Amino acid sequence: MIPLLWRYLLRNYLQVFLLCVTGFISVLLVTRFQNIARFAATGAPKLYILKFILFQIPFILPLAIPISCLIAALLIFQKMSRSHELTALRVAGIGLAPIAFPLIVCGAIISMLNFTLVSEVAPKCRSLSKTLAYQMTVVNPLCLLQKEALIKLKNTYVDMKVLKSGKYAQDVCFIMRNLTNQRLSLMMAKKISLEDQILVGNDVTFISSIDTKNAECCDHLIIENQTEMQTQADQLTRYLRSSDWSFNYDSLNLRMLQAKYAIEKGEDAKFNSRAIQEIARRLSLGIAAMTFTLVGVAFGMEITKDRSRKKIFWAIGLMVFYLVCFVAAKSMKHNWMPSVLLFLGPHLIILFFCFRSFKQTARGIA
Repeated sequence: MIPLLWRYLLRNYLQVFLLCVTGFISVLLVTRFQNIARFAATGAPKLYILKFILFQIPFILPLAIPISCLIAALLIFQKMSRSHELTALRVAGIGLAPIAFPLIVCGAIISMLNFTLVSEVAPKCRSLSKTLAYQMTVVNPLCLLQKEALIKLKNTYVDMKVLKSGKYAQDVCFIMRNLTNQRLSLMMAKKISLEDQILVGNDVTFISSIDTKNAECCDHLIIENQTEMQTQADQLTRYLRSSDWSFNYDSLNLRMLQAKYAIEKGEDAKFNSRAIQEIARRLSLGIAAMTFTLVGVAFGMEITKDRSRKKIFWAIGLMVFYLVCFVAAKSMKHNWMPSVLLFLGPHLIILFFCFRSFKQTARGIA
């Protein structure tokens, strides 16, 4: 009877779980619609746009999976409680632990998959999506001069009045920081157009400076006016790569993150703390699937005839508590110890309330 019961529970649990995950992917993709729209504005082919959208899904799943586990476990046990299936099983001599066992094991397996997703798949997709964006700079570099561009130019200010179809821009003001002498350089152009992978500028003015190497003297300004200027479009791409391309901790898989932590250990406490924070974040998201499954199991069981929403509010409250702590932990980039506590501490608190509720239900306390 037990294996038959477990198949029944797992089938219903996985059906609701997959349905919820699919719904969350569809809804939460809207939160990344701005990035997708910016990428599409570069004139990318449809296949590239589809790839870019698919690369956004691993960023959504780590949070969508735990919430789906909670909803699935909560619904299945509420259904069994209100249809008196749970009561019949207990009368037949089956305890609450054997009933909840298959869902807990399934939640543990999903947790391992979720940890693999957030530690290996998501960093890889982050790098691939950034690579796609840089590939499009060769095709249409002018779109990246917009204020709402997908790739930001570091140490650079860009302003323009008109940008049409990514083919030409008017009244362009381009201010950049010269890292060699720590001064600013200015370029102004009446019009910049893209013609056969060549950037053509009309009525261009350059203002730069030369360091006199004398603290008592001012810098020498160089002003150059050109009626027309031409340069290869990939020159802008090279500048973008040199100024913006970097591998942050969230772009490294777990093995590379551990290797980087081992190399930088003892050299800079900031690097070490950031690595610990990132590992704690991934671990928190990984085990969240099992934690939320326990919440659904513990607070989905009802033993009274009167339907009460008290346990539902408890489940929602614990989920909101975890999400608030998670967001707060991500904002503490320079305080690694409170951040790690906020990432991992809520799991212990949630487990305490889950076991308390489970114990009360086993004793017949509503």
